[in-house]
Amino acid sequence: MSVSNIYHPAFIGEYLRTPGLLNHDAAWCGISPEYCKMITDAARELLQNPERIADLAHCASTLFAPGKWDPRQWKDTPRDDSLGERFFLVFPLLQHLSVIRQWYAARGIPEGVLHDTLADIQLWIETNKQWRGLPAFQQVSWLREHFHGRVIRLGRLQFQPATYNGTFIALAHRQNGDICVVACGKHALTQQGIFADSEGASGATFELTFSEVAGEVRRAHVVQPNGTLALTPTDFAPGCWEQKLAPGDAHLALHIPAGEPLLFADCQDSFQQAAAFYPRYFSDSPELRAVTCSSWLFYPGLCDILPASANIVRFQQAFLRLPAPDATADQTYQRVFGPNGRTITREKLQGTLQHQLFDHIQAGHVPISASGLILPPFENWGTTEYF
Repeated sequence: MSVSNIYHPAFIGEYLRTPGLLNHDAAWCGISPEYCKMITDAARELLQNPERIADLAHCASTLFAPGKWDPRQWKDTPRDDSLGERFFLVFPLLQHLSVIRQWYAARGIPEGVLHDTLADIQLWIETNKQWRGLPAFQQVSWLREHFHGRVIRLGRLQFQPATYNGTFIALAHRQNGDICVVACGKHALTQQGIFADSEGASGATFELTFSEVAGEVRRAHVVQPNGTLALTPTDFAPGCWEQKLAPGDAHLALHIPAGEPLLFADCQDSFQQAAAFYPRYFSDSPELRAVTCSSWLFYPGLCDILPASANIVRFQQAFLRLPAPDATADQTYQRVFGPNGRTITREKLQGTLQHQLFDHIQAGHVPISASGLILPPFENWGTTEYF
């Protein structure tokens, strides 16, 4: 069988039988030598199990077929702590490396961008080691986006073109350019200005008011500077406001990979890169109307417990901040307290953020995730004052 044929999903067994090529591809993706060896050893283990090779072929065949990938089929993976099981889901991705390299080349995107983007594999192997005590790879549904060319890392941050289907509309005043964000979905609101389906929501609730006439918002609840919704709806005069972002528009979803400090200057550089990158390499795509992000980093209470100079605070306040429907504190516990999560105790706390957030939670606060958005020009991120 020729080397070119082993890249076909049906021949993933042949791919596992070429340890030199497998090691080369893993190293090309930025995987450390230690984990590259584990991956080649894992391949040898799997080759002793014909049933799992058949499973791998099915996984590889559906992973990149439109509409066919169902991550629920792989909830039982890893089935045990063997190397073959712990790295089972990385093999269909590595087999696809040549395809995504050709896709990048066809668009003229520098290979260095792909190197940086695929470094996420190493980060998730390390994260699994931190969480579970053993290096492993399970995040195939997420990395599938990278190997489809939909998630791209530019400097410190990752960007993903998507269709906006959020709960908010961004408005701009036609004369003075003022920006206003309003809630447009059918949701219940609490007296705290968050959605009633959020974790920790309590007290009386009421339905949001929203009315639109001929494509113009006439009455809605406005998002306040602190990221909560005003309890009283605002009336908007006809002809004065135009929509800058609405459901159905193209936007960039922002993701923040772990592994490095969230330095403000690095984030500014990423937005400047994105502002030039997408018009240059994706000129055939719809105009991008916003960058949006949902994350624990937008929990408003972080601004109460951290100094104004903190990276997290500066990052959060560079966005229009928004509450998120159905918000939970899961990501906050996971990202801040690591493997201990919600079971963290005071004697296990490490670092300033853990101590301050722990005390904040003990005082009765629920650190739910929230959202942020910015409008073009994206290269001005960190310098635009919305309020």
